[in-house]
Amino acid sequence: MKLAVMQPYFFPYPGYFQLMAHADTWVVFDHCQFVNKGWVNRNRVLHPNPEKGWQYITVPLSKRGRFDFIDDIEIDDSSDWRKSLTGKLVHYRRAPNYRKTMSVFESAIGTPNAVLSRFLTHSLRVLADHLGINTKILVYSELDLGIDQVAHSGEWALKIARAMGAEHYINPMGGQALFDPAQFREAGIGLSFMESTIRPYVQNGYDYVPNLSILDALMWCDEGTLQDILLNDFTLHPA
Repeated sequence: MKLAVMQPYFFPYPGYFQLMAHADTWVVFDHCQFVNKGWVNRNRVLHPNPEKGWQYITVPLSKRGRFDFIDDIEIDDSSDWRKSLTGKLVHYRRAPNYRKTMSVFESAIGTPNAVLSRFLTHSLRVLADHLGINTKILVYSELDLGIDQVAHSGEWALKIARAMGAEHYINPMGGQALFDPAQFREAGIGLSFMESTIRPYVQNGYDYVPNLSILDALMWCDEGTLQDILLNDFTLHPA
């Protein structure tokens, strides 16, 4: 079994789904410290003004402590933030897949669940289904793996992989420095790092803005092109 473990991100960029599509099992790692101004509750889409490039879309959060874990955080529903989010995508109406993408978007944010990790897991499952990704998606906080502590952050992946009986673990290239390949070899678990090389696609009226939310790619790319990006626009490097 090929395993990948990642924090839940809000409408993440296509590389996130490349990794998911290449794994047999995906663990939503929600029992870890929330990082402010990261990708857990926000992402980027095109700005209505092409000269400004991009803008954030954000899920508002309830008051939280500095060291709170993702699975302890709740969404702030005191305002109609879903309507505000939808408004930030209206300028995509000239995109060829606007209606279809908005339908997926509305399904992804439609859950009334106020717990952030459950909301994000729901949205990831909706997106994976739409993208034709059949990877099994599990949630760390719902598993009983008996992992109490680790010596360093990269050891989480090793212990989860060992507890789940994985034969191979895959991680984004950006996190390579966190891992000790020797530990994986000793455990008999293969280790690889995925380097995304996503091709530019046409964003009508804009100079190409890379690394945006999957929503942007869904708006502009036909199904065949997006499937090709997810399945081929990366290099897998063995540790």
